[in-house]
Amino acid sequence: MKRRVRFRNGECRSGGRSILIVALFLTIWTAWGSVSPADEPAVFQAGAYAADITPTRFPISLNGQMHDRPGSSALDRLHARCLVLDDGKAPVAIVVVDSCLISRAIFDEAKRKIAEATPIRTERMLMSATHTHSAPTVVGVFQSEPDAEYTAFLIDRIVDGVGQAFKNREPAQVGWGVGEDRTQVFCRDWLMKPGTAATNPFGGTKDDRVQMHPGYQNPNAIAPTAPVDPDVSLLAVKAKKDGRPLAVLANFSMHYAGYGVPPDAASADYFGRFAERIKVLAWISHQGLNRAALRVIGGIATTTFDTEPRQPDGYRV
Repeated sequence: MKRRVRFRNGECRSGGRSILIVALFLTIWTAWGSVSPADEPAVFQAGAYAADITPTRFPISLNGQMHDRPGSSALDRLHARCLVLDDGKAPVAIVVVDSCLISRAIFDEAKRKIAEATPIRTERMLMSATHTHSAPTVVGVFQSEPDAEYTAFLIDRIVDGVGQAFKNREPAQVGWGVGEDRTQVFCRDWLMKPGTAATNPFGGTKDDRVQMHPGYQNPNAIAPTAPVDPDVSLLAVKAKKDGRPLAVLANFSMHYAGYGVPPDAASADYFGRFAERIKVLAWISHQGLNRAALRVIGGIATTTFDTEPRQPDGYRV
C-alpha cells in the first residue's frame, strides 16, 4: 500500500477493508509522534460516545429487503456513534447511526434538541446512516412501516449520545488519511444490449437499457454504467495528554447487504462488527482505547459480474 505523510502547521496527513484502515491508523499515530507540541492547536478538544440504540421491544419491523420482516431479537448491539470536535469557537458534531434509512425530519428533530442542550449549532452537525439492512424501520420502504415508538427512542438516543460526547471532550489531536482498495468495490448497474434487460421491478418497464445485478458473465451485459470510488478515508482522534485513541471515523463506499445475518434479527451488520474490530486492533497498538466512532457506507456492490463470483463469508472482518 502506498502511503505518504507530511506536516503542515502542526497537522499530520497521510495517504495511499480492515487492514487498510489499521495501516492508515498506525501511520497517522506514528506521524503524530513527530509533531512538536508547540505547533499543536492549544484549545482543540474532542469527545466521542457510542449511544446504544438496540431496540428494547420485540417483535419490531426491520427494513432493508424487498418486504417487511418482523424482528424477534438482536444479533448484536446497534449504536449511534457520536463524535464532537471543538476548536474553542465553533464545535461540530458527527453522528453515524446503525440504520438502513433515516429521514431528514428525524435528523432535524434530533439536531434541534441537541442545539437546545449544547452550544453546537444545527448547521454544524453532520448525521448519516450506515445503511445496515437489518435495522428497525424508521422510514417506510418496501412494505415496512415506521415504528413510532422506536423512532422517538432513536431521536432521544442520538441527542443523549451527542450530549455525552460533548461532555467527554478533552484536549486532543486529529489526523486524517486516504487510502485505496479496488478489490472490494464494483458497479452493480450495467448497460445492457437493447431489449435484453429484465423487467424493471419498480416500474414494470421492459425496455430499460440498464439492469442492476445482471449476473455472472451475462453475454447481454455490455459494461458498467459508472466508475466506483475505491477511496478509504479516515479521520483519527487521540488524547493530547497521553496519546489514547479517542475515535476513528472511516468511510468506504461499499454496499454491503447483510450476508450471515438471520432474517429475523436486528443487527448493525458489517459496520458494527468493523467498529468492534477497530477497537481491538487499536488497543493492540495503544492500550486504553475507550471510545470509537465509525462510518462505512456506500451504494456500490461487493460483487463483480465479469469475474468468477466469490462465496460470501458472512460479515467477518
